[in-house]
Amino acid sequence: MQTLNSQRDKLSRPHKLETGPPDLPASPAQLLAGGVLVAAVIAAICLFGVWTRLAGQLAVFWPANALLLGLFMRFPRLDTPAGWAGACAGHLLAGYLVGDPLHMSVLLTLTNFASVVTGYLLLAQRFGTDARRLNGAAGVLQLLAIASVASAAGGVAGSIVGPMAFGGKAVESGLAWFVSEIVNYFTILPAVLSIPAAGHREVVRRWRQSVPPLRRAVPLLALVAALGAAVVVGGPGAMAFPVPALLWCGMRYGVFPTSVLALLTTSWTLVAISKGILDTAVQVQSPAMLMSVRLGVTLIAISPLAVASAMAANRRLMARLRHMAEHDPLTDTMNRRAFAEHAGSALHAARAARQGVGLLVLDIDRFKSVNDTYGHAVGDQVITLVADVVAANLPEGPPLLGRLGGEEFAVLLPGADREQTRLVAERVRQACAQTAVDLEQGRTMGFTVSIGASVSQPADASLDRLLQTADRALYDAKRGGRNRVVLTDAD
Repeated sequence: MQTLNSQRDKLSRPHKLETGPPDLPASPAQLLAGGVLVAAVIAAICLFGVWTRLAGQLAVFWPANALLLGLFMRFPRLDTPAGWAGACAGHLLAGYLVGDPLHMSVLLTLTNFASVVTGYLLLAQRFGTDARRLNGAAGVLQLLAIASVASAAGGVAGSIVGPMAFGGKAVESGLAWFVSEIVNYFTILPAVLSIPAAGHREVVRRWRQSVPPLRRAVPLLALVAALGAAVVVGGPGAMAFPVPALLWCGMRYGVFPTSVLALLTTSWTLVAISKGILDTAVQVQSPAMLMSVRLGVTLIAISPLAVASAMAANRRLMARLRHMAEHDPLTDTMNRRAFAEHAGSALHAARAARQGVGLLVLDIDRFKSVNDTYGHAVGDQVITLVADVVAANLPEGPPLLGRLGGEEFAVLLPGADREQTRLVAERVRQACAQTAVDLEQGRTMGFTVSIGASVSQPADASLDRLLQTADRALYDAKRGGRNRVVLTDAD
């Protein structure tokens, strides 16, 4: 006879399998492969950043630092000594390919790492949890604060290295470096940190849910139109054209899609300005004007992300409240009202498909004596365990299981015929009879259930009719000796 703990362990196994086995230590080959991957990605991104560099100035868009920090935070398997070595190699390789002197490549790499390491140390702390998860507006603000500190660290290092690499004054160089890092962190980090954390199938499923269907694609189309209008119209205000559309996207789409759209928008804007595609009538060759442009683009990235995070937090709260309103707090099965609603919908679908339907009403035998003998705490354990056992022995698919009240439960079996309903009922009855509650000190307590079942073929009977018929069958099972199933037709 299975006890409460063994039964709960058995019921928890499918859930453990779904989430996958625990992470195993990476092999040397895997660590090396991770380092090579980081080196290749960082080298390619650095080359892209150099491509946006203006004569004698920093790159207009330098995503390498923010991407590196996001990868280490989002994918811990890359956060290894090999990963950090690969990041250094990627920076140096990009410098070699563009012809930078070795000593200058080393100085620029160290400057870049000043901000990455600062952001890494802050995000790795416990107070950085909400920031890493972009948990609501507070998490976004926390991420922005950490990114600002990391950017400041980069600015301090840039004030030393910048004059040697590009000339100019230390203060101007440090400020330019700080603003550049702010833009990169604010636009790239959210997109990387919000990448769905699941297996490939789950990633695809979530992405399909996040991407709106055609009828909800209007915000995305509005964003594309705004970007096109910015190119056509030009002028200093062209950078702000996408803002309303991005805010609309933040209200309609999830955090990850909105972060990606904000990243693409800001990247396009900065590159288009640097290449003369987007004529803002601003002399970006001027360091002051370039910093102004970068700060303006930063605001474009922040607003939709804050909206999307707030909307996501609101959706999570509403889902939690809806779950609380529809589920029994003890067993986490549907309450009577929710069961009637969901079962009614399933019954309607079965009726439309001309399928049969079965309904079970089960009651714990002699439950009052359990409470009187062992106390209500043990009684609650029995009720919870019965709900778990019933759910584990139902056919595949979302269980239509509800607690009608007290120790009584109901199950709807859409598409089931008379024989299938009887088999499910017997399986549930036998599983309950083979389970026991662990009373500690080597004592256990068994229990049984009586089940009344009703069938409608096809599903022409109403839910009330099915419940009434099953309820009468349940009383027949009780009078017949308990721990048994009585099946009858509801037609």
